[in-house]
Amino acid sequence: MPVPAAVERVRESAGTDATIAHAPGSVELLGETCAATGGMLLATALPVSAAVALEPNDTGELTVISTREETSLPMPDAVPAGYPAEVTAIAAAVVAMQHTMHLIPRTGSGLTVRWASTIPAGRGLGEIAALQSAVALASNARWGDRDDVPTRARLAAALHETAVAHYGDHWPLHPYTAALRSRPDSVLTCNHADEAVTQNQRPDNLALMVAYSPDITGASPQVERHEFFADACSAFGVPTLHGLPEAQPRVLEWVRARREVHPDGDAPTVGRATKWLDDASGCSDRARAVSAHLRHGDTAAAMAGIAHDVAVRDTVPSPDSPLGRLVASLDGRDAVARCCPARGAAVVVWAHADDADDVEAAIRRDGGTVLRVTDTDAGTALNSRF
Repeated sequence: MPVPAAVERVRESAGTDATIAHAPGSVELLGETCAATGGMLLATALPVSAAVALEPNDTGELTVISTREETSLPMPDAVPAGYPAEVTAIAAAVVAMQHTMHLIPRTGSGLTVRWASTIPAGRGLGEIAALQSAVALASNARWGDRDDVPTRARLAAALHETAVAHYGDHWPLHPYTAALRSRPDSVLTCNHADEAVTQNQRPDNLALMVAYSPDITGASPQVERHEFFADACSAFGVPTLHGLPEAQPRVLEWVRARREVHPDGDAPTVGRATKWLDDASGCSDRARAVSAHLRHGDTAAAMAGIAHDVAVRDTVPSPDSPLGRLVASLDGRDAVARCCPARGAAVVVWAHADDADDVEAAIRRDGGTVLRVTDTDAGTALNSRF
């Protein structure tokens, strides 16, 4: 496979002793993004990536270098605040690899991390998770003793744990799973109930693409909804609601009790909580069904499942928005568009492979940018020389 463009960028300035790694962006295809529900989620890696070149230095500092700027800070024991997003992300990955995975030596020496990315930012395409996963892969290649599925699962868990502590419970696990564990051109089915990951080869007659308008980025995720599910799990002492018998009535009774005791508190209304629970359960069930259709190579049934989810959850962007106008260009075509998690940022378009060129051309005619989901795989570590 060709060397990713992000790798070429960091290799240009990296030393001969640097360890280089890259990891792909990712996108949610369907399902429940909040792990606390214990539901199912479909995701895939993308053919764009973040890359890092990692090498020790003798300054005792973490130095982060991009094509635009250089930032130095003390080697972190916790995720630092007040730095650009990418610097914070790299520092968080260093904390996870040094203090949780014990890969980066705690010898008092520093670390230089050069980075580059071809992942469109601010569109829900896993750019932060990919950058952190690249740091993890480079650290493991340099100081670890193996690279296998259990190791990559531990890397993903360590990165996610550190990220949640910094960003909040809404921060998802699946972008790390996709970045570190994707098989070539596959769709991952993530089961939040038991953390199992199964992978189906994307059918040859299915085309997936990400489309977005260049002049707009997306909104923040539904943090309040994620916090509600996390609070419910904490209240009942379960890791996910999947492990709670008769979860829905018990959670709703808990919501009623909270509102009776604290009418002006932060608990959602019973109606809103019911909608969240119903939405999570239905979306998870549809993800399970679409996963089975993909496993059997039934593209038509998979696309029908996506269309049903779009209709039920109303995940079509507003028709007068830049993204909505791109979706409108698909009218009359056998294709289905679904919003990415950061609403308003991008859509995932499902189409038959025979129609993919026409679908892409229609989106581009209306000013959209299209990223075909092909030639995808998990991240990997490389030598600085080839």
